[in-house]
Parts: sequence; C-alpha cells; structure tokens
Amino acid sequence: MGIQGLLSFCREHESECVDYVDLVDIARQRSGIELLVDFYSFEHFIVQNFWTSLSVSRNNGFLRLLGGEYESLHDYIFKLVKDLQALDIQLLLYIDGSKGSSRDATEQKFETWKSRHHNDVKKLCDLLDVCTGAKNIKDIPDTTSVRPVLLEVQFRETLKLCNCEIKQCIAGEADFIIAKDLITRPKAFAVLSNDSDFCIMKDCAFVPYSFFDLNNDLRLAHPQLPEKPIRLSVGVISSRKVCAALGFQNHDVLVEFSIIAGNDFTGHFVRGPLGKKLDIRGGRNIKNIAGWMRHYRNVENHPAIEKEIQHNYAFADAVHHTRQFYTLTMPPEQPMHKGHMSQLIEERVQQGIYPANIMAMHNNFYWHRMLLEDVSRGHPCVEAALQGLRAYIYSMVLPRHASMVTEYGRTPWNELQSQRVYAVKDTSVPTIMSIKPSKIFPSLKLFHRIMTHQEPGFQVYFVDRYGRRNGFICYVLRYFLVLSLSQNLQLDLEEFLSILATAFGHVHGKDEFFQCVPILPTTRCITLGNWFQAVYRYAYQFLGNLLYLCHEFPTPKEIFCGARWTAFYMCMRPHELYSGPVQIPMEQIDRISQERYKIIHDKRHMIRYIVQDIFNFDTRF
Repeated sequence: MGIQGLLSFCREHESECVDYVDLVDIARQRSGIELLVDFYSFEHFIVQNFWTSLSVSRNNGFLRLLGGEYESLHDYIFKLVKDLQALDIQLLLYIDGSKGSSRDATEQKFETWKSRHHNDVKKLCDLLDVCTGAKNIKDIPDTTSVRPVLLEVQFRETLKLCNCEIKQCIAGEADFIIAKDLITRPKAFAVLSNDSDFCIMKDCAFVPYSFFDLNNDLRLAHPQLPEKPIRLSVGVISSRKVCAALGFQNHDVLVEFSIIAGNDFTGHFVRGPLGKKLDIRGGRNIKNIAGWMRHYRNVENHPAIEKEIQHNYAFADAVHHTRQFYTLTMPPEQPMHKGHMSQLIEERVQQGIYPANIMAMHNNFYWHRMLLEDVSRGHPCVEAALQGLRAYIYSMVLPRHASMVTEYGRTPWNELQSQRVYAVKDTSVPTIMSIKPSKIFPSLKLFHRIMTHQEPGFQVYFVDRYGRRNGFICYVLRYFLVLSLSQNLQLDLEEFLSILATAFGHVHGKDEFFQCVPILPTTRCITLGNWFQAVYRYAYQFLGNLLYLCHEFPTPKEIFCGARWTAFYMCMRPHELYSGPVQIPMEQIDRISQERYKIIHDKRHMIRYIVQDIFNFDTRF
C-alpha cells in the first residue's frame, strides 16, 4: 500500500506536487493514451462508487450486504470502459500475483497480510452487527465492505468483453512492472492507483483516485450509469515534484526517505523499537522524517541504522530490496520452478487461462478467500469446509513428488490459523499436464467425478441430462446441498429451493425489481448465499479453468443476484422479514413469492434429481 501519510502530504501541498490536466484533451493531442491501472485498487474504487450509485437509484441501503449485484455491476463497468475507449483512453490493467506465488514476496509481506486479514475480520463483525440490529447501516462507513465472493471473476469477464488488455503478474505485486511499462510503452501517460509507492518510483507519474475525475464529469456515484465525459480533469503526481516538495536534491535521497518513512519492505522494522532509536524531532510524520533525511542524506549515516543493517539480515535485505525496487533495478520476481509443470502454469496464468492462485497452490501455499459469513465461535467456515474439494485441485497442480499445501485462513475456532492439506491420492485424477483443451468429454467426466466426491456412488450425470449450462448449475447446487448437511448447517428444503430459484432465476433486466425492495438480510441469509457462491467459485474459476470448460458455464451475473436471493429467502421467513427496520408492502411480497414459485415449478423435474436421497420433493409442486 506504500508509505503511510505520503498521499496526504501531497494533497496538503497540491501546488508543489500536482499537475492538473484534461485526459480527453491529452488523448486528442497524442492520438490516444494508455492509463496503466492497478487492478485491485481500480476494482475497489469502482465498486465503492457502484454501491453508492445503486443504493441511491434503488433507494436501498442494504445492497452492499447482500452478496453481489453482478449484472448491474457488469452494465456499470461496461459503460464506463467503453466510453473511455471511445475517447481514445485505453485502460491497461495489471493484476498482482497471488499470495504465496513467490517465496521472497511471502517472506517480505507475510506480516502485512496477517494485519490485513485481522482488519478484514473486524469488518465482517461490523457488517454482521447490522444484520442483527446491533448497528444501523447508516452508521457503517461506505469504505467498510467485504468484496462479493465472485467480484474478481465478474470484473475480469466484463473487462474481457471490453477487449481490455490485462497483464497478470506471476509473482509478487504489479507495481514494479507498471512503473517500468510507464517508461517503455509509447502511449503510456500515467498510472492510476492509490499506492503511494508511485510517488517514490523513478520517473513515475500517477493519478490517485482522490485526483481522478475532479469535476465529476463521469458521474460515477450518481443514480444512473456513468456518463461519457466531454472533459476528464485529473491531478498527476510525479516523483520528481514530490522529491522537490520534500526538499531533496536527487531521487536517491527520496528512496532513502522511503526506508525511514516505512514502505511495504521496511515498515514493520521502523515502526517498532528501531524507530524509537532514530530521534526524529517532533515525532513520526512526513515533514519531520523529511527533515531528518535532509540531515543524514543516507540511512546508514545514522549509527542505529548502520548497526541494525550489520546485525539484522532481514532488515538489511529489506533496505536492499527498497533501493532496487524504487530505482527500477530489481530483477523481476519469479515463482519457484519445479520443472515443466511450473513453466506450463506460468504461461497459462499469464495468458489468463488459469487464475493466479494456481501458481501459489503449485508452490504449496493457499490463503483462504475472505467472505461475509457467520463468524460466531464454532460456526463452520466455508473455506475450511471446502478443503476436500481443494485436495482434488491440489492433486492436479502439484508435482508428483509433492503432496501437501499449507493453508492460512479463518477457522471455526481461530481468527487466523495455518493448516497442512494433503492432495487426494487418486490415480484417476490426472495432473494438468494431461488435460487438453480439445478433450472436452473426458474433462466433463472428470468434472463430474470431482464435484461428486462427497458421495462417490452418485450416478446422476447432470450434463448428460440437462446440457452443459444447466448441468453445471445442478452440480454446484448438489455440492452445496451435501456440503451444508455435512457441516451441520441444518439446511431445510425451503432454504435450498430459494437458492435454486436464485440460480435459475436470471432474466436480463429483472434484478432491478428485487434491488428496489429494501430487505435487511439475516446473518443466516448472508451466510447461505455466500456459501453457494463459494462453491460456484471453485467449480467455475478453478475446476472450470483447469479443465478448459469455463466457456460452457454461466458467468456470475447469470447465476446470482444478492437482492434476488435475499428476497426469495426472506419471503419464506415472514417473522424475520416483518421484524426488519423497513416494512415491505404485501404486494411486493406476493410478487416475490410468485416469482419464486414459478421458477421452482418450472424446474420441478430437475429438482427431483438434485435433492435425491436427501429431501422428499413432490414434483406436483
């Protein structure tokens, strides 16, 4: 995330640090420009504005709790990106490597990851307090949200439809590659990111989101889709101007300053006991650290730093990495190579065929996905519950001499715990080396084999019976059903039918009705909806990509809408629905019930096989 307080310093010293330009005018003068975009910061910025826009237009403040309005999000992103492209402003997106892809990055960033994980758990608790009535949604800051489970999947699918160029890094963060491309790509104009590292990087120019669309010409947070702008005013911060504003004579001193100010490499050292030995007059802030730096010019000129570098290898390594990183002389981060399989995974991750997590799994590392679910002590966690499914994925992506992946994440009893998970030993499950894009029928059989691993004797081949699209949905529903029972979620038939009606209930443009019904979901409603999405994520993003089947399966916007799910679930729980803070008109409840009934009735013969041996379902429903 860069250097704490540096962006605030730049805002306070705008006249010294910022140049103001009109991107539309620049693109016209240069016959097109490229903005080099940090994918995850862009995603966060867009989603935050999207929730504001949708909540106002639908008059529903609960939407960000509901689990994902993927079709509405698709329309929002598609309109924005296409309008910019029409103005010759191209977005080139860079995605960080997955946690664990690189041994060096894991060692350097592990403490940072742990800290962010604990902050995310705090957000979970705050949002779930809204569901229980302990807090009002209006008292929760807009910045407090948890990413919808399938956000990244839908975001990438939409960007692909927009023909955006996406660069997936194999290992480590993308900042270094972005800064180098800014210099080498002829049309590159600036970096779009909130990472203050770009204030330090050599010859860098970047636009933080607080200086993007200064006159609100895109109307991103207004209650409609973004507008095509006539102008697009932004503020561009350059490392050259930041260097001058801090009173430094050259870029080398700016790099040394970042060591003491605390970047992602050195932060946990200088904010600890070492920082107290530096005698920074007036306390730690950007101005005072800059004054300290103007005095010493090089960090090793201070005896405490010199001694620490001599006796603390980890700190010495962090200082060395900092200097290479910000001067763009660091060799590219590389994942660990374990033979031809490593090379194959690297190529397919870069091509966007495999998700980046596959490289981390191949390197025996997996960090659980954070999602909104019941965090009561002892309550099952879906990522922990899906360990058995991951064991099959591990058997496909681990070399034959490896058998174990170390996982990190929340468990029913601990906020953060590591655990070793062993790959399934099953000779009928091939490695990715044997899976070919053209062999679709063997891949479909393998998909059936893995998705029914919880009940090996299950003989209903949903793809043969209902086709690939509907068959995929059936497999996800059946897996979710069996998983929930094995984890003692005590799922009943009506709850399951609400999930099924959500999965099969997509009609283009119809989500707006459900989004306009301001229902406060219960914790259980949110939990079940996100468990279903988590199963979909593994089936689509991992198995679907490894088996080259994704093009046969529905995307998130075609299978889930948080508002639709909440309406279908809560209308079957009238005592909980009526106790909510907003009273829902009876005609809306009746319409929701009728929509739910119609979907279930249409799929009644399919349901019979999905719930086979678990629930008794009358096909005369």
